[in-house]
Amino acid sequence: MEDNKGMTIAIDTEQALAVATEAVRRAGKILLDLSDTALRVLSETGHDIKLEADRKSEEAILQFLAEKMPLPVLTEESGEHGIAEDTRAMWVVDPLDGTFNYARRLPLCCSCVGLWADGAPQVGAVYNFFTDELFTGIAGTGAWLNGRPIRTSGIREVSRAALATGFPTYADHSDQALRDFFERVKSFKKIRMIGTAALAGVFAACGRVDAYREKDIWLWDVAAAAAVAAGAGAKVAVRQGTVGKWSREVVFASSEEVFSALAH
Repeated sequence: MEDNKGMTIAIDTEQALAVATEAVRRAGKILLDLSDTALRVLSETGHDIKLEADRKSEEAILQFLAEKMPLPVLTEESGEHGIAEDTRAMWVVDPLDGTFNYARRLPLCCSCVGLWADGAPQVGAVYNFFTDELFTGIAGTGAWLNGRPIRTSGIREVSRAALATGFPTYADHSDQALRDFFERVKSFKKIRMIGTAALAGVFAACGRVDAYREKDIWLWDVAAAAAVAAGAGAKVAVRQGTVGKWSREVVFASSEEVFSALAH
């Protein structure tokens, strides 16, 4: 892979995973401590909410990454640090995915750090600090939950499959869009919306659900989870979205058959 000056660089994925893991653990401790205090809302518009906790946890991650493995960073709260391009090596950070859940103390939220290079997920760490569940993965190598190997369910029949999905901040909520959504998902046995793309993705990696699909989600929401899912044997697609440079349409699936039902 290349750095952002076009020079070829080698990335030690095991080292990168260790760095990502420690980064999310540090952020998770901050977020867990802050969850017991009054949560300061920085902004709340439409379907989105931002908390001071997002910023504080991001600062901790950025400082740690700069010390241990400096690369360009794409992060939710403060954007691009350095020249972030998805064809080259960069960290992709969401310090708090599931902010609304966190604000309501619903224990479905997490801190995420992924390494992205050559247009694809490489390494990911997703940490649900409320439940102390750490999902890690290296694409093409393996994936783990608290150090134990995980795999997808392997389910092939859509009629037996559970699908995790959601409506991201800039989703189309028109009647036609909702009808199209229903047509796409009605063949699945169960549909789950948990309010965090990253956890939905890693739940597909470990078989809690059998697939995850979302349109126009942001890369920072799914980059780390995509690496975990790829490491766990999922069929993974991350395609350009329609609402911005870093928006993506994603599909993670337990099998080729389930993937085919979602990928069109």
